[in-house]
Amino acid sequence: MPQRTKTAGRDPDPLFPSVGRLVRFGVPVALAGIAVPLMGLVDVAVLGRLGDPAVIAGVGVAGTVLTTVMWCFSFLRFTTTGLVAQAMGRDDQRGLVLQGLRPMLAAVIGGVALWLLQGAILSLGLAVIAPEPEVAAFSRSYFQVRVWGAPFTLTITTLSAWFMGLGAGRTVMVVQLFLNGLNAALTLLLVLGLGWGVAGAAAGTVLAELATTVLVVWLALRRLPLPLWRQPAALILERGAWRRLFAANADIVVRTLLLTVCFALITERGARFGTLTLAADQVLLQTFLLVANLLDGVAIAAEVFVGRAVGAANVAALRHVVGRSAMLALVWGGFIALLVASTAGVYLPLMTVNPELVAETRRYWPWLALLPLVSVWAFLADGIYFGSLRTWVLRNAMLVGALFYVAGLLVFGPVLGNHGLWLSLCILMVVRAVGAALAWPRLVRDVANAEGELADRRV
Repeated sequence: MPQRTKTAGRDPDPLFPSVGRLVRFGVPVALAGIAVPLMGLVDVAVLGRLGDPAVIAGVGVAGTVLTTVMWCFSFLRFTTTGLVAQAMGRDDQRGLVLQGLRPMLAAVIGGVALWLLQGAILSLGLAVIAPEPEVAAFSRSYFQVRVWGAPFTLTITTLSAWFMGLGAGRTVMVVQLFLNGLNAALTLLLVLGLGWGVAGAAAGTVLAELATTVLVVWLALRRLPLPLWRQPAALILERGAWRRLFAANADIVVRTLLLTVCFALITERGARFGTLTLAADQVLLQTFLLVANLLDGVAIAAEVFVGRAVGAANVAALRHVVGRSAMLALVWGGFIALLVASTAGVYLPLMTVNPELVAETRRYWPWLALLPLVSVWAFLADGIYFGSLRTWVLRNAMLVGALFYVAGLLVFGPVLGNHGLWLSLCILMVVRAVGAALAWPRLVRDVANAEGELADRRV
């Protein structure tokens, strides 16, 4: 088979996407991505109607504990997309199915494990964060209901990643918009309509995730018929495949757990400044997660097409994808920064009716406007190295970044107060991007060598 080459025209080769193709894929994925933090924001906005900052702080603490644990299963998202994209590059249909079945099995097992360990997880989280007693009570009420959605959360994450690896960004968007819309409706009904309070917000999310799990499984069966999903157990449980999956997982868990701990430290440090500042930090963190998922559209587009280029062993395609993704990252990051900077006056009153909380959050809003410009490069690096499955690069960059972050907290926190926490987060993002950039020449060499070996075999 002749080597694929870049030709003229509109996306004549799936290995050489135009900027427009990246946008057409990235925008639906970004819209899908914001549905996840929007669920948290819906909870904050609805509970904010109750007017008590302790409620928002309590949900934020519970969300931090749950997110920290759930990110231990982040390989279900990151490795699945890369492996499926590489199978697409090799035109391996059986591989597409197996790369969906294995992480789905892990999702179910992981979700049940969280059910069984929920008491220990919550106790440890509250001991580490140490919120005020009133805040801790709200945290328990939320967590004890919300954790029952863990298997559904992980299954949705897995199959969404599988669809992203296929390049089906619009399908992912439909799934997440359904999840987010149903969650908003149920939360409004249970919290404000039936007066269930914090537990109602958690129950609304769990019920929405259950319904969405049914939807996403049905869509997967429509994409590939049921007979194709009936693979021999020996193939699904193949030790070599699971070793590769968990080898990448070890790197991703280290990277993602450190990142989650860095976010959790904002909660832990913010709690030292009082309930009002802690609540403000929760609004800012939930909003940053929304912004991060908007920015992640660029990263996921890069991840899918980098995966295809690496799977096909085409170094020209790799350079093409990364170059155009960098152009898109610059424009998109600047646009999101301007959007955030201009919307504080409208956005914050929607989050809470408490004027003191609005004023406190506005004090730190400029950091949120700066973060898209700073962090988009770290997200782009994630896409490149997740797609190529060079996850050790992201692990190492995160290890160094976390050291700089903790140093920033220790140096700037006592001097600048809560501003020091957000400055340290900016430093973390810069160090991650620089560390990943240093590994780029090696990735190019590896793909070029694989391309040469493939050419030799063809001869």
